[in-house]
Amino acid sequence: MNRRDRLRLWVVVIVIIAALAYAWPVVGRLNLGLDLKGGAHIVLQAKDTPEAPVDEDSIDRLLAVLRNRVDQYGVAEPILQKSGEDRIIIDLPGIQDPKAALELIGKTAQMDFREVLDATPPAPPAPQRENYDNDLQFVQAQERWQKAMDARKDSDALKARAPEIEGAIVAPGEEDDAGRYYLLGPVLLSGKELKTAGVSPDSLGRMGVSLSFSSEGAKLFEEATGRLVGKQIAIVLDNVVISAPVVQDRISGGQAQITGRFTPDEASRLAIMLRAGALPVAVEIAENRSVGPSLGADSVRQGLQAGLFGAAMVLVFMLIYYRFRGLAADVALIVTILLIFAGLIAFRATLTLPGIAGIILTLGMAVDGNVLIYERIKEETRAGKTPLAALDMGFRKALVTILDSNITTLIAALVLFYFGSGSVRGFGVTLSIGLVASVFSNIVVTRALLQLFISRKGNALRKEGSR
Repeated sequence: MNRRDRLRLWVVVIVIIAALAYAWPVVGRLNLGLDLKGGAHIVLQAKDTPEAPVDEDSIDRLLAVLRNRVDQYGVAEPILQKSGEDRIIIDLPGIQDPKAALELIGKTAQMDFREVLDATPPAPPAPQRENYDNDLQFVQAQERWQKAMDARKDSDALKARAPEIEGAIVAPGEEDDAGRYYLLGPVLLSGKELKTAGVSPDSLGRMGVSLSFSSEGAKLFEEATGRLVGKQIAIVLDNVVISAPVVQDRISGGQAQITGRFTPDEASRLAIMLRAGALPVAVEIAENRSVGPSLGADSVRQGLQAGLFGAAMVLVFMLIYYRFRGLAADVALIVTILLIFAGLIAFRATLTLPGIAGIILTLGMAVDGNVLIYERIKEETRAGKTPLAALDMGFRKALVTILDSNITTLIAALVLFYFGSGSVRGFGVTLSIGLVASVFSNIVVTRALLQLFISRKGNALRKEGSR
């Protein structure tokens, strides 16, 4: 082997070692798509309202806010894209709680601080049987409690007063305060003045959401709390009162905290929504579909079975038909598979079920390149050239055809990646990486191995002839 051939062989060895070190173990580092990993598929429909009409700009801003929320939620490789003029498609692989994800994505998260002008009475405690001497007393207590609850739900009196006060609204309490309605004054401070939000416990250890306002927001909040000492100030999220504490003193410094019966996850989602900002337009859930992990596991198993079966058939065929050259092609094929997975990990690409199909297609094209090379070598051998000369000429003649066929396919794969969406992009990604890997294996790996085989065979013949 000359110096150039040895250099080519060393390049192959270094690439294989680097790919093995980077891609092992593949299972723990490869991102799987929704169809393989399971998760949530959500379609949001933007609703046109006089206050926030739906247009191209509002849909772009909606997509940006949703992407910000999802990124902060920590979903690996989410897919968010526009569909038509007024829909957003969201795929969240690996989501274990689709309901929580839906709440995070679907809520407008418009937060306001308002003065509490009036409210229906708080909920009376439900009667317990152990507190009464007999069933009759208990039933009577239940009837009184039900009447009190029905009276609380009558918000007509508050609604009648709301139009008399400019900017006032009637808002219900959240689930923990269900059935209670509040008459609220004009907005004192909106979420636009919010600088950041985080999760932190209060002095009693209850989970809450800490708020930090901008300089203008801090000024407005201090003025509002100074005026409302001894009165309630409501924190309103999407026209629902989530908390209505009594102001104990003027609050300066631009810091506040929302406390309530939050779980850590609920507090985290609320903080994310507030940090990401309110949705610029109203939305409704047009489609909500969950893909179970068991379905994804079946897809992975079947895809791997198909890929392994196809690869095994190709490996056996090449060995039978081309013998020692087939062995070189088989090694090159294995290197191609290794480089594909290393490339997927390096680019943080997401493997989908169509992506597995792209890998299988790539393997076929890789073998096709080797077949083309070997047939060219056969032609040169029949023309009377030595094995090394036939090898060199066979690769030269096949190179143009290999590059031409792979480049045209690569262009199609890149178009699929750029203009496609979801699993179509997954197919384009794996096909693109696979084409580059297969060309490298055809031109570099296969040639280095054949060069090594022929050189060793020639050395063996020379040794045998010298005896």
